[in-house]
Amino acid sequence: TLFAWSTGPEAYRAGAPGDKGTCNDSGCHNSYSLNSGSAKFSITGPASYTQGETIKLKVSFGSSSGKLHGFEMTAMDADDNQIGKFKAIGKTTQVIPPNDYRGLKKEDEGTYIEHTFRGNKKKSWKVQWIAPDNATGTVTFYAAGNDANGDCTNSGDYIYTTTLEITD
Repeated sequence: TLFAWSTGPEAYRAGAPGDKGTCNDSGCHNSYSLNSGSAKFSITGPASYTQGETIKLKVSFGSSSGKLHGFEMTAMDADDNQIGKFKAIGKTTQVIPPNDYRGLKKEDEGTYIEHTFRGNKKKSWKVQWIAPDNATGTVTFYAAGNDANGDCTNSGDYIYTTTLEITD
């Protein structure tokens, strides 16, 4: 089971409003308090978006001592509704498919993106987000990341959260 999570966490673990928290809250990677390590976890992207536009975002770890890394991210509007769709770039990220072992509901298809097994050897990932044609206002991207020691257990790993806000 532990090996399966190296391909991406359970759905709804990005730390967004309405999520199931993070992998730290679930009792899985809870050796340390949330955001207590020395790594810098961030989302970078443009300051604004246009309706229907596809933008590039980067999720990354800096100053990390971990051997493996992972993340999960979603986007929400000002009313805490999921907004837009994600698209993977390359083979290090994936959009969580609905109804697989991670538990994503069909109606949330495309709203979460995470690392792949190949991606857990990286410290940064590039993804695309497609703004809806009717999008307005502030969009907040929520991400949770795992700075893992690579010992194939859930002990000794640091979990971080971060956000990025962009406006139309």
